[in-house]
Amino acid sequence: MFKIGWQVFRERLPALVGPRRRRRIRLVGSIAVVVAFVGLVVLALTTDAFDATPLPLAGRVVVGLLLSVGFGCLAAACVPSGPKGWAIAPIPGIGWRTQEAVARYHRRNPPPVDPKHRDAVLDRLPETRDLLVRSALGGLLLLTGCAATLLAVVVVDVAAISAGTGLSRLPLFWFFLGITGATTGIGGLRTLGRQEQLRVEAEALPPVPPPLPPRGRPGARSGSKLALPEE
Repeated sequence: MFKIGWQVFRERLPALVGPRRRRRIRLVGSIAVVVAFVGLVVLALTTDAFDATPLPLAGRVVVGLLLSVGFGCLAAACVPSGPKGWAIAPIPGIGWRTQEAVARYHRRNPPPVDPKHRDAVLDRLPETRDLLVRSALGGLLLLTGCAATLLAVVVVDVAAISAGTGLSRLPLFWFFLGITGATTGIGGLRTLGRQEQLRVEAEALPPVPPPLPPRGRPGARSGSKLALPEE
């Protein structure tokens, strides 16, 4: 599932996020990394905030770079990856029973696609796929930033264990960002993979012909038109 979703993500990302937007994301991320690193250096030189850290100078530089990468990925994830108003509007003309059936196809151990749900599964599939690709990009950037910050905390804790001092803890802010990134990034890739499987399965089904319109003129009485003797 994730492998298929990753393939769809890599195929659609260059077409959705053009070179101009990619340059903007890289530029904002790079500026945030430089600003964060310079801020950490100034903080270390002017205060004693990092004096208790049992690390040599090279280790402190590595930790500072990792923390700066975390802030850079957070800033890059905040850059819009698509135009304004690219949310998907509700699908008209689909009843709640059909919506419930389509949602059931995205769950674990889904049933085979019913031929009568073929059009509902394929309706606006490209739009929702592109929305998932853009959301997954931001989630993966957040997840990368949290991984870099967690690695910095691990480096500090390993040095603290060796020196016999107290351990550092990852702030709850980064835990929240990690959960958000995992939900939108990893969860988005899984949904992309399942959506691609549904597309292949639904397109293999024959289209269901539309229901025949009711016979007769609108508003005309149905049944026999012979009058009874009393009428």
